Amino acid sequence: MKKIIIAILTLQLATNATTYAMDSTYYYDGMKKATRDVAYPVVKSYAPDSVMMKSIPNRYSKYTSIGRIANENGWAGPEYETMGTGFVIDDYTILTNAHVIDDEHGKATAAKHLTFEMNRNGDDIPHSFEVVDVVKVPYADVALLHTNEKLTDYAKPMKLATDRQIKLLKRGKKMYSVGYPFDGKYYEKRYYNRALFIMRTLNQTEFVLKDKFRAGASGSPLFDSKLTVYGLRTYGYNLYGENDTKYAKAEYSGAESLYGYTGRFIRTHQY
Repeated sequence: MKKIIIAILTLQLATNATTYAMDSTYYYDGMKKATRDVAYPVVKSYAPDSVMMKSIPNRYSKYTSIGRIANENGWAGPEYETMGTGFVIDDYTILTNAHVIDDEHGKATAAKHLTFEMNRNGDDIPHSFEVVDVVKVPYADVALLHTNEKLTDYAKPMKLATDRQIKLLKRGKKMYSVGYPFDGKYYEKRYYNRALFIMRTLNQTEFVLKDKFRAGASGSPLFDSKLTVYGLRTYGYNLYGENDTKYAKAEYSGAESLYGYTGRFIRTHQY
């Protein structure tokens, strides 16, 4: 299977921070030619200002359940820290992309290497939680992280959309997200995104979006105006905001959908 560059993660070195690309062998239907040929003209047809990304300065907000995931044994090896975004879905469960919690061999790292920094914004970390268990969703770039400490003592869990709600999504619908994308310098600050739903991929497991998806936002929730989560933002062609390919210029991006098997698996493996 062809490797596709999907995320740029921070390596925390002793004296400075360096960024590198991460290769992934996860299957992404939205990046396959059959889907791109259908979706790209639609993505391109929407104006650049139809999507946006802006910082969120307020520590105490309705997005408290979203946080930064630190992986001390990630794709770059145990000597570095890699990261992504995750969010609370029940008392003891966090949802994120599987590639955020993978080790250098593409396997789920031991839970002891993972930390969930709830509602982090820069150096301000209101709550930090140890992870005690990791469950990857088969056939999807999705993982559940479990804690012993009750997450909902500090944040309201995010509600997951039903299959019916997902099937009712219409082209051009405004969707939203909060995550920890690369902003030109850091991966620790919270950013709010407005994206556009374009289509479900041909195999129904993903969404194609017009979205300013940047490295570090992997695992961030894709939600509607009522904070109901439909999927997890996962990949894009414009990770640094500097790529000049046609897909990058159009802000062609993709998200793992909670439709069908993935959603059912998540619900049966919540605590």
